[in-house]
Amino acid sequence: MRRYRPLQALPDIPRFPNATTTMEKRNFLEYLPKRFKARNEQDEKVRRFIYDFKCGRAKAARWAAVAVANYFFNCFGSQCEEYTIVCVPSRSLSTYRRRFSYFAKEVSELCGIQNAMEHVIIIGERQALHNSKSHCVCEDGYDVIIDTDYFKGRKVIVFDDLYTSGASATRFADELTAAGAQVVSGLFLAKTIWKGGQYESK
Repeated sequence: MRRYRPLQALPDIPRFPNATTTMEKRNFLEYLPKRFKARNEQDEKVRRFIYDFKCGRAKAARWAAVAVANYFFNCFGSQCEEYTIVCVPSRSLSTYRRRFSYFAKEVSELCGIQNAMEHVIIIGERQALHNSKSHCVCEDGYDVIIDTDYFKGRKVIVFDDLYTSGASATRFADELTAAGAQVVSGLFLAKTIWKGGQYESK
């Protein structure tokens, strides 16, 4: 079993603003793609952490849950229960649950935020991502169906592990908004960067 070495202390990131039509995005860490030589030990630690989180490993999920729950509590205090966290759909339901179920449950238990995991259903496996007009992200053999009755009127924070271009999170946020949710912000464990500090976009 991998012994998990702690990352450096999380940087301070701004609290959530009031909801706007453009989704505000926040991240804790910077992720340097493996095709670039690591600049320091922190780059390697972040890579291992993101890899372990994507694989659903409990130590990484627990670390992330504590960090995110603390952040939510600092932002919302006793009003955490008025907000809902929803994770951006993965390529399949099994991947989605492996990656996010334990994490989202822990965040909810730690700070009281509502957990929307059971209200996002993924059918099939994604090759590419497209929007549809029925509050679902669809393509041949792949559907993401959101519970519109559940999300209507809720204040939602969209979460994902890694932010590169932000396209997937933005599309999902648009679907939630169309379903009647108030998307407050997007929160990510890490943002992909080029070597030299410029943000990568695919």
